[in-house]
Amino acid sequence: MNRRIVSALIAAFFCASCQSSGGGTTPPGTSAPTGPLPSTASSASAASFELTAGGPAAANALLPAVPQRISPPPIVAIPKSTVTVEGGAYDAFQMAGNRLRLLCQQPCQFDDRLIDADYAGSQVTIQQLVRNVGFDVVGSIQSIDVHLTRDGQCQRSQGEVGLSGIYADNPKGAFICVYLTEPDIASSDPANPIAPDTAIRLGGLGVFAHEYTHVLLFDRFTFSSHDFVFPIENMTLDPADSQSADLCGDNYQSGAPLTYELCKTDGFTYAQLIASLRTVDRLYQDGYGNVGGAVGLNQYRAVVNYLLGKDTTTTFEKVGYMKEINAESSSKPYKLPYSSEPCSYDAAVTADTTIPLGTMVDVSTSFAKTWAITNAGTCSWDGVKLTFVGGENLSAGAASVPQAAGGAAVSVTVPMKAPAGPGVHAGEYRLQTPAGKAFGPILNVVFYTRPGCSLPSEFSSFGAEPATIGRGALSLLRWGQVTNVDKVEIVGFGNEDANGGRVLVQPDKTTTYTLRATCGSSSVTTQATVTVDASLPAFAITSVTASADPPSYSGSCGATGKRIDFTGEFVGNGPGVVLYHWDRMDSAGSNALLWTFDAAGSQRLSSYWQLAGTTDGWMELKILAPIQSEPARASFSLTCT
Repeated sequence: MNRRIVSALIAAFFCASCQSSGGGTTPPGTSAPTGPLPSTASSASAASFELTAGGPAAANALLPAVPQRISPPPIVAIPKSTVTVEGGAYDAFQMAGNRLRLLCQQPCQFDDRLIDADYAGSQVTIQQLVRNVGFDVVGSIQSIDVHLTRDGQCQRSQGEVGLSGIYADNPKGAFICVYLTEPDIASSDPANPIAPDTAIRLGGLGVFAHEYTHVLLFDRFTFSSHDFVFPIENMTLDPADSQSADLCGDNYQSGAPLTYELCKTDGFTYAQLIASLRTVDRLYQDGYGNVGGAVGLNQYRAVVNYLLGKDTTTTFEKVGYMKEINAESSSKPYKLPYSSEPCSYDAAVTADTTIPLGTMVDVSTSFAKTWAITNAGTCSWDGVKLTFVGGENLSAGAASVPQAAGGAAVSVTVPMKAPAGPGVHAGEYRLQTPAGKAFGPILNVVFYTRPGCSLPSEFSSFGAEPATIGRGALSLLRWGQVTNVDKVEIVGFGNEDANGGRVLVQPDKTTTYTLRATCGSSSVTTQATVTVDASLPAFAITSVTASADPPSYSGSCGATGKRIDFTGEFVGNGPGVVLYHWDRMDSAGSNALLWTFDAAGSQRLSSYWQLAGTTDGWMELKILAPIQSEPARASFSLTCT
């Protein structure tokens, strides 16, 4: 197929920073000791251990928290029609006035409820991306189709887990391929088969977020490259992860080589990446794009040079971009920092004062939406307005934008009214100069409505891992998202988060646990059973070992230091859950981590430490629960010359 712009997401890149839910590679951090430390001999331990005092309560106190995003939106029916796209017949799901459309080739394999859920998740993800980057897809792209399976438009190639591009016969239409029926993409977690709840997860995470980020750059910028997409996607989906924000991290070396090299060589940060792309947006909006209206790499290099205060030509050349830069025509003249006014207009959103992302409100409710905003430019705000630019116009009156000098913090408030129907509602607004020029990032409001609790609560999943254990073993009760709910609890354990959670249990006999969701005065329940099999041996970890690679090194450590890799292994005698952690001589070890044994066997784990000074040191692997082990210590000697 002939496509004007195409981006493919390759599986090897997509999982560059992935971790198994059970454990895996866990770098506890990096540091650079300044002097030599005492040498400690490598050791390993092997024994059977007694059960930890305090039982499951002590283990749960160590259990890592489930990453919390916003609460799941209500699942409501999306208007459905039949359409023809490039000769194929599709079921099409689209809200009135929204340019996003979900397509399922006929005969569609999914029930409508699942696609309704996917639509809800996608709306939330779009608004998270918009808030992160500061702009949405350009107006020249009037429709965005999400193809849910392989079809006439989306023919999956080897290793590809997603795709985005512009239709060959419709330059105003973008498409995204997400392949929800592919077992290596959608069903990799057997505990989460395709269902309405996982459709929210899939619509709100991973492939869709990655490909929509590509579409954000279409027409605005000549490159919708992974150099920009991977960091934006990662920081949108997991903003609390420090590795996502570190453009110098190993997870970006192959997937985002330009931003990686700019970080390593020139000190480029994630904040500067976002600032550079917002400048790209301003240049595009004011007609300064020099490659068919889009901003070119040569212009982008000039923006990066300004932000860093240095020439980055060598870095662009190192990663192979100079051919494209040299082929571009010269730019229209403009100064940096760019502004269409004599002084600069800019803004930074510091907080949602009211109605934060994902707030649940009753239908037809009036409220005031307020953002805390800083005047980040040099122009004083006098006559600045807030205008509606996309999504649903939820305003119920004029916005109040106070006068503000450069650097001043103000509150911007808009009276709003929730629609009469339940679902996800999002509106996008932007500040305007007195002359009518848009500036600053998009200010968005995203909330959910429901008519009281007339919609029943829905469980995504609830189960025990492992479901059969021996005496003394821990089992993990885990549940996914619960929709249309005020409160979720495992009976006897208290309130838990509706966005998914987990609790460790250590029953001494076969026990059935009840998960209850309450919405108003009504509640629904589901159950999971942990079977205690008397024929299985009492749970024990029989061996814990650790080693360093290299155990001894003398030579150049480079500008970023020398990496020491650590491998650990522990052996269990039966099914159960183990909590463990890595500890270091500088006390900068990992948090508690979790691994599930389905049967007797061994588990290999890895971590690393990057040091820039001569050091004799160690890292230890220790089992924390349900038994405690003597730590297995891996020692190393590092001499940087």
